[in-house]
Amino acid sequence: MVDASAWAALARGGSFFQTLAWADVCAAGIGPQARSVFLCGFEGDGLWAGLPAVITRRLGQRSFFSMPYGTYGGILFAPEVGAERRREFVLRLNDFLRAERFAQVEITDFEGSLAGGSAYPLVRVALSTHVIPLSAEAEYHPPDKKIEGHLRTGRKTGAEIVAVEQDTLDDFYELYRRTEVRHGRKKPRYHRRMFEQVWRLLSGTGMLYWNGLLVEGRLAGSQISFIFGETLFSWQTVSDYDLRQYKPNHLLLDDAIRYGLGRGVRRVNLGGSPEGAAGLREYKERWGGQAVMYDAYSYRSRWHRLVRR
Repeated sequence: MVDASAWAALARGGSFFQTLAWADVCAAGIGPQARSVFLCGFEGDGLWAGLPAVITRRLGQRSFFSMPYGTYGGILFAPEVGAERRREFVLRLNDFLRAERFAQVEITDFEGSLAGGSAYPLVRVALSTHVIPLSAEAEYHPPDKKIEGHLRTGRKTGAEIVAVEQDTLDDFYELYRRTEVRHGRKKPRYHRRMFEQVWRLLSGTGMLYWNGLLVEGRLAGSQISFIFGETLFSWQTVSDYDLRQYKPNHLLLDDAIRYGLGRGVRRVNLGGSPEGAAGLREYKERWGGQAVMYDAYSYRSRWHRLVRR
């Protein structure tokens, strides 16, 4: 078992998705077929490198994710670790992956730790997200006048922004399910259990901001954001299409940004956009989001490719 305080010190320079808390959420949220693992580099009692991951099992085959569902994982290095030791850790990671013979491997490498060193048969995939830079000296105002107009419209409706409580999870999941259908998914990516674990394991930690928009007591939309260091990550946004005139997506993101500023946040990561979602990317840019490129690495065995056809 990894030492919690040592891992927290190592993860301080990483993202929320490299914390012990997110690994616990993923393992519990995916279900009994999943477990979290931490590949570590030690020197004496000192932890100088680590990679958080979740291993799942399906039909007798195992998959390795760092981290699941496209969230950031990848290798964490202590600041003083030089290039040679970094290469050594990557080589040992390659040996581990080769020996374990996973049916699928996914590593999201936001910090570029694997660049030039992924010798294991991993395929590099270029991805992007959008990040809004914030200033400590000024309030945030979206640069696009249309966004400001939507915010003014939403505020005039009298809809109320509230903190989502545990007894709202049923309403939230129904909105989530309908949002997934609206976006073309035949099956929701997340089981209700995932959101239960987000609530159970992250409430009260200071890393979770889960707001909702109420219209006459009805949940019109909700957003889950994670806060770690100086970054707020917008993870899930759901809304009731029939109540879109209340501008839930706009009001909830604006509220999360304002909350983050009060917590010392200096950037908002709006997350990746699916391939072909030009409208979503444009929406993020209207908020001031700037495209940031990063790499992911994947491997799928012949068995996995056949099963997934």
